[in-house]
Amino acid sequence: MYLALDSHEKEIANAAVTFLGKEFPLERLHGEHRDSNRLSEFSKLGWLGLSAPDSVGGSGLSIVEEMLFFLEMGRIAGPVGVLTQILAVAAAQSEPDTCRRLINGEAQVALVVEQDSQGKIRLVGDDNAGYALAVSPRSATLFELDISACREVPCLDRSVKMYVGADSALKPVVQRPGDEVWLKAQIDVSAMMIGIAERALNMIVAYAKERQTFGRPIGAYQAVRHPCADMAVRIEVARCQLFFAATAMKEGQADAAMQIDAARLVAERAARENTDSNIQLHGGIGVTDEFSAHLLLKRANLLWRLLGSSKINMKSLLEPGGEVTKERG
Repeated sequence: MYLALDSHEKEIANAAVTFLGKEFPLERLHGEHRDSNRLSEFSKLGWLGLSAPDSVGGSGLSIVEEMLFFLEMGRIAGPVGVLTQILAVAAAQSEPDTCRRLINGEAQVALVVEQDSQGKIRLVGDDNAGYALAVSPRSATLFELDISACREVPCLDRSVKMYVGADSALKPVVQRPGDEVWLKAQIDVSAMMIGIAERALNMIVAYAKERQTFGRPIGAYQAVRHPCADMAVRIEVARCQLFFAATAMKEGQADAAMQIDAARLVAERAARENTDSNIQLHGGIGVTDEFSAHLLLKRANLLWRLLGSSKINMKSLLEPGGEVTKERG
């Protein structure tokens, strides 16, 4: 297994940095901003078809390039709709015409984040969405969506629209069996969470160099230095595991699914703990609405729940012959 990035992969990452850093400043998320009307910009640059095959209008790149792109998406708390769109393309590859429409940004997709036994659904998307995507470890299904049959409800992340409705608003279009789309989704979401964790660290390090107390920058004190070091360690652990997991999936390693699960767990921890520490270390300014620290925490919590949070059933580990099970809630 070769883990170092080659020149082509670095070029993809640099292109994402240049575009996203310039066009999507974090401050845009204050208030009621929405990124949904900018999907065409990602389409023009070929981002929506990154790992889709050439036969459906994609770029034919690997999951590693896609992971690098979503690392940068995490740093700018990028549009969740781009993630949904890319996963929908993967789910609909048996329908080339539908894939091309999705890659070209001609149709928008909402993500089904919850479907209960009473036939109720919860969606993250936009009121222009004509499709909905449901992803599970068993299959990925693309539906036609009647968004008018759903009602909008508040979301902690105010830059994201959330809807609830009945599953009668969904009509199946195409289904892709197996866990490939699910594994891709886990890698992409993990990458976004690590990007958020990195942005949180960069934010507090910059502040610790400028803010002074008793004539010294606050970064000179152990009470600030040590938590920053913990943040950096969490990021390094998560990045290493993510790169290993993405490469394992690219090369078809037998333990790829396990490596991806591990990457998701450590990415969740890095994102949630780093964004929380960022707020705490900023002191009073960190909890104000005008400052941007809370935007990272809110997005981290949204991504943590987007595909179901990961919980290990520890009781099964203590029982002789017991199997480790996951709960998605």
